[in-house]
Amino acid sequence: MIFATALSLVAQEPRPARLQAPSFEQNDEIAMTYEWRYAPGDEAGREAPAYDDSRWSLVKPMLAPPGVGWFRRHLQVSPTVSSKALAMRITAPGAARVYLDGRLVMNIGEQPAPLEIPGTRRDAVLVRLDGRHLLLAVRYVYPLNAPRLKNGIGFTLSLAQQPVVNAPPRPDIVLTLRGAVLALPIFLALLHIVLFSFDPRAKENLFYAAEMFTFAGILVREYREDLFVTEAQRALFDRLGRGLPVVAILFGALTYYALRTRPWPKSWRLFVAAAIVLLPLPYLTNVNLEYGWMFLFTAFIVDVVRLEAGRHVVERKGAGFYLASFAVFCLTVALQIFVNFGYLDDIAGVHEVYIFGILASAVGMSLYLASTLGQSRIHEAENERKTRELTHARELQLSMLPREMPSVPDLDVAASTQTAAEVGGDYYDVKRAGDGALLFAFGDATGHGLSAGIVVTAAKALFTSRTADESPREMLEHCHRAMAEMNLPTLRMCLTLARVSPRAITAASAAMPPLLISRAAGGDVEELGAGGLPLGSRIAARYEERSAALAAGDTILFASDGFAELTDPSGRQLGYDGVAASFRRAVTASTASEVIERLTADVTAFRSGRPQDDDITFVVVRVNQSPLSM
Repeated sequence: MIFATALSLVAQEPRPARLQAPSFEQNDEIAMTYEWRYAPGDEAGREAPAYDDSRWSLVKPMLAPPGVGWFRRHLQVSPTVSSKALAMRITAPGAARVYLDGRLVMNIGEQPAPLEIPGTRRDAVLVRLDGRHLLLAVRYVYPLNAPRLKNGIGFTLSLAQQPVVNAPPRPDIVLTLRGAVLALPIFLALLHIVLFSFDPRAKENLFYAAEMFTFAGILVREYREDLFVTEAQRALFDRLGRGLPVVAILFGALTYYALRTRPWPKSWRLFVAAAIVLLPLPYLTNVNLEYGWMFLFTAFIVDVVRLEAGRHVVERKGAGFYLASFAVFCLTVALQIFVNFGYLDDIAGVHEVYIFGILASAVGMSLYLASTLGQSRIHEAENERKTRELTHARELQLSMLPREMPSVPDLDVAASTQTAAEVGGDYYDVKRAGDGALLFAFGDATGHGLSAGIVVTAAKALFTSRTADESPREMLEHCHRAMAEMNLPTLRMCLTLARVSPRAITAASAAMPPLLISRAAGGDVEELGAGGLPLGSRIAARYEERSAALAAGDTILFASDGFAELTDPSGRQLGYDGVAASFRRAVTASTASEVIERLTADVTAFRSGRPQDDDITFVVVRVNQSPLSM
């Protein structure tokens, strides 16, 4: 939420400067210290309003070069100021003739001045600004033998309201209201800092607090005539507060992005960069930031409309209150711009229209907080419940896995599971057969969380209840019938059963990816077993067995589908070709455990920091030496 301060004099040269009632009411005196049109030398007719000064250079009057020169300043006068008597004051170390719309109204230095100070002359005169478009012209001569002054060698000219004798003091009610208005953003800032300390994840509270602190600074600058005693203090805070509108725009934008978008759009970086560029300008130079903050504000509104219209936002309870107050604030800023530029004198007698935007912001954020605090507690309790459920599911899943792999002559066996953020249903198991072979179960339950844990529990119970001397096909068919009778809705188990000896492997698959066999002789990678229906479906299923001979050095890989479906930061999947390529590189290791270490390293490198979407499980079996007779 953004704000525009009312400048003392709006729209400086080369455009006409606008004089309006709010400027005098807020500042009492307007010093024309911005750039004037300037031409050196002397020429008749330069005081005439019709004289063409479009090619004159722009110079600040206090920094005028020595010698003779002419300065011109075009004015656009608001109807509320026109025809009013104003005090025109000039301070100059040299000689000056001042013309108002071609008429000489003041002459100092060429004749005795009413008030004369060594090195500096001052004079004042009452003038009427009759008309909407007027011209101020100053013929200025700086004496070459005069001492150079600390603040410059030119002149200062100002306009002020005619002092009223015995004017009543400002009513206490006005000061009280201004104090209340100033206290509001400070209170909101402190409140949201406290809220942020309770929940650092809610960055919108931090940004909104910074925005409100900035508004408090803007209001202090606005009310500096009442808050500060000396003119030096007022001038100091006026200079310090020149960049505050840009800061308010920046934190208002960050508040919106934090509250309405996930993830933040890339445009937020552009606003930060623009603010970094604009902010130091009024402090390092005399650049007027009025058009700068207006451009930044307009660009932000366009971005908000783009995001809201395109539905690139996160729906949050109570966000409607924030958006409504945001719209009201934008309206008050637009009206403030019209007042600042003189298109409107006031809104219902109020010149500081943006204050109503701050009030709307306070109401909107309060309603938003009121609607979300209770919801936050509900969400917090729900998140705690889900966290407990995921923890229990993870413990259940890991408890289904063997604590250690069996030691068998001539077979080197290793296994590992890389868990994802959300609990999957990966499962592996192994038991010894009477003939010395090993029977492996390798599967993946559908779903996640506790539902996957239930299916894995059922599969493990069925696997444990059967003898290892059954063929993989017979065992799969038995498990399929048993799980179908459980009538588990939408819960299925994909499973591969494989009998492995040093001489051969026989496998049957229920909808699992194929096993991979890397041949020590030649380095080829073969696929074995795939297809079939998942266990537990209501359709009668028959499973086929596939067998392959094994030789010394051959390596078998059981890998869950999380490996092939692994995704890199660009969204590209590893795929089954990538799985085979990774396996070819890994089998050059000496042991089954080292093969898994290399596969795991490939997983980490491919992810490149991207979160893992599914569990990845490996079981590796290597034939160590020449097969024995069985």
